[in-house]
Amino acid sequence: MQKWLKRVLVGLILILLIVFIYFWERFQGAYNLYQLSGQLIELIGNDVAEMNLRLTGQLQKSNQIDSLTANLKYQKDLAFNFHLLLNDKQYSILSDSAATLVATSNPALLISGAGNEFLKSNPLILLEEILENHPQLAPILKINWSQRLLFSLWALLKSNFHYEKFNQNLYQVIDFPQLKMTPALSFWYQTKELNSIRLTGVDSTQSMEFTLEFNDRNFPDFKVDSVASKKIIVQQPELNRAIYRGAVRTSGIILEKILQPVPVGEDKSTPNGELTFIDKNRVLIARGTHRELGEIHGTLLKPEVQKMVDATLYTMCWVYTLDKEVWFIDELRKAYQRLEPFIPAKYQEEMAGLAAATGLSLEEIKLTNVFPELFHCSGFALYGKATVDGRLYHGRVLDYITEMGLQFHAVVFIYKPNNFNAFANIGYAGFIGSVSGMNEHQVAFGEMGGRGEGDWDGMPMGFIMREGLECAQNLDQALKIFQETPRTCEYYYVISDGKIPDARGLATTPKRFEVVYPNQAHALLPHPLEDAVLLSAGNRYEKLVERVKENYGKFTVETAIRLMDRPVAMKSNLHNVLFIPQSQEFWVANAGARKPACQQPYTRYSLSELIKRLPE
Repeated sequence: MQKWLKRVLVGLILILLIVFIYFWERFQGAYNLYQLSGQLIELIGNDVAEMNLRLTGQLQKSNQIDSLTANLKYQKDLAFNFHLLLNDKQYSILSDSAATLVATSNPALLISGAGNEFLKSNPLILLEEILENHPQLAPILKINWSQRLLFSLWALLKSNFHYEKFNQNLYQVIDFPQLKMTPALSFWYQTKELNSIRLTGVDSTQSMEFTLEFNDRNFPDFKVDSVASKKIIVQQPELNRAIYRGAVRTSGIILEKILQPVPVGEDKSTPNGELTFIDKNRVLIARGTHRELGEIHGTLLKPEVQKMVDATLYTMCWVYTLDKEVWFIDELRKAYQRLEPFIPAKYQEEMAGLAAATGLSLEEIKLTNVFPELFHCSGFALYGKATVDGRLYHGRVLDYITEMGLQFHAVVFIYKPNNFNAFANIGYAGFIGSVSGMNEHQVAFGEMGGRGEGDWDGMPMGFIMREGLECAQNLDQALKIFQETPRTCEYYYVISDGKIPDARGLATTPKRFEVVYPNQAHALLPHPLEDAVLLSAGNRYEKLVERVKENYGKFTVETAIRLMDRPVAMKSNLHNVLFIPQSQEFWVANAGARKPACQQPYTRYSLSELIKRLPE
């Protein structure tokens, strides 16, 4: 018996030894991954005295290839130099005790801020903040040895390990086919010491290849041509903030395109307010004064508001400034100075409460809320003979810049301001105005932007929409609000009332107010239909009319939702909403990382049920 047991044990040991030898590369890779993950986590967030980095790579999407070379030199409290070559365009940031400079080529532009405020941009601390802002990546920063061990064991079983040479250096490569990321990633690292790592990925539509080298001693000496460049002078603290916050949010947006963020989904509450989730979508339910609504908003959605402000002010700042060669934030200030006299005091109070609760400056909140809105949208209202049951179906298509990642901060607000209507506002964290909404009196609103940017002597579109939600109890009252309120730019609206049921289209500028009735032709809407108001532009309008004619008299929730599919919705389709005012129901779809809203699942909400959850 003992001999038999010994033979079995020896046999098992031999089998394990053979397995270990055969899978040596896997075991070694898993161990190296355990060690390497510990080193990387230990590095992130460190306040190092000096760091030199070089990043090279390329991204291929369809038939276009973008190449990138970046060099960064950081010396704590002394200097921060960054140079980026993206295809044929160059961007440089130089900051020391005398000034901060941003220089670009094509266009040749120099943005400078003088002073003694050093740009505190330790790349490791910046990386920590970027990861903290992504719900699926944030836990990495708190991972302990046992979690690293489990991850290494998972990689041992699920991943592929092999060795490859790149630039005469030997790398161990780990493929992660099980990670739901696009493109699927491979992680390369040098086996002797942690001084270079690579990321590569490929799928059917794109590929990427990037190499990051640490402790690069050959940082190039870049000089800024201060004579040939157009110059913009900015206050140094604001310039530094725009660089840092813009870098954090832009990096976050890039990560979100690879790994779509999913809200953690933890309910929160505060006096008179509740943040809950329906199908992992945020719903903020609150009542009180406008100041209290702003405070509740800021308290329960503070991280999301910060991201919204960073995207609309600081990421967009660089897009706009480099394109128009004027400082974007100054342009927003000029707009706000003209808009402010027309913004009711109650909304000023709400923005003040939002700023106080988030710790952001009141100016940042104000400028975010008058962010120049050039929406290219569509909308419709169908009822009576057009629908299968005679009920009113009000559809709203919001087409906007999904590249800014606003869809990941989407919120359905259920508000009951003191002495005003309760309503649903389908919007975004940090933005108190409305672009889509329905109130408890069965009145629903949607809008479509036109031209006229710069006509700012009136109430911003988002605040007029909010005013309609708060104050209108029927269609006539809604039309009166929009007619009598000083307006900005060129906007078109669809306003419906489920109690009648009936709807109107509006074509407005600061001086023009035209009402489009059902079954009435308009110069821009030449195909009228009975019991229908259809609002869009160009070929999208023609497609919308074609779809309505094909299913006239047969529309249900499902077929009305399909009216908003491409090409009626654009590629930049940020959100779609279908309102049924009589039943106080609405369906919302938000864009994803790579898909427009019309290709995403719709979530049903009941305004009447959500109103019951308002605090007493």
